[in-house]
Amino acid sequence: MKVGLANFIVFTALLSGLPAGAEPRLEVDRMDFDFATVYRGDEARHTFTLSNTGTDTLKITKVRSSCGCTVPSVAKRELGPGEQTELTAVFDSGRFQGSVTKNIYVYSNDPASPITKLTIHAYVKQDLMVSPASIYFAGLKEGESVHREIEIRNLSGQAVNIREIASTVSSLEIQLEKPVLEPDEVTLLHLRIPKLSKGMKLTGELTIFNSSHEDELKIRLYGGLIQ
Repeated sequence: MKVGLANFIVFTALLSGLPAGAEPRLEVDRMDFDFATVYRGDEARHTFTLSNTGTDTLKITKVRSSCGCTVPSVAKRELGPGEQTELTAVFDSGRFQGSVTKNIYVYSNDPASPITKLTIHAYVKQDLMVSPASIYFAGLKEGESVHREIEIRNLSGQAVNIREIASTVSSLEIQLEKPVLEPDEVTLLHLRIPKLSKGMKLTGELTIFNSSHEDELKIRLYGGLIQ
């Protein structure tokens, strides 16, 4: 009986020395990052550090973002205890203006947090603002004329020179009222087609070549063939 009790005490002591069920644990060096000011058209990039602070292998099964404008990629998807990897987020500011917030989701086998959300912020700045940002040609008939206007405003702190305006729609006549804009000054861009003809293609792109940071400003043109 004494031997049995002694063996039980030894067995209990051994059990108490064993670690609890091994688990992975995902930790990130920071949960959000602010790019501050980004010029429209530029790419912004930040690298998050992911660590496994648990006692079992961490498996990153998927990484996705809330928008196609943000592309996340992770260097290594399996981390042993104590190992680290990098997650790089690339934000494309091309179609944004003003304050932008996007989320990145990291899926893993961390039982405490199977989905970890990271957030990036940016303020997308434009030197030139165009309104409208796209032109639509709809409901037009053969023989009609077309006139559209685009307002261009200089939001920068210095003069901007509009050097050239190119169009992929060959039938489009382009007239710019003023090629040099002082800060906060506005000009109008006139788009005309004197007479629509059958089969005329109106879908394409305008490119405004200028001296600002975004030196090629693009405006989409949408329209079907004239019937």
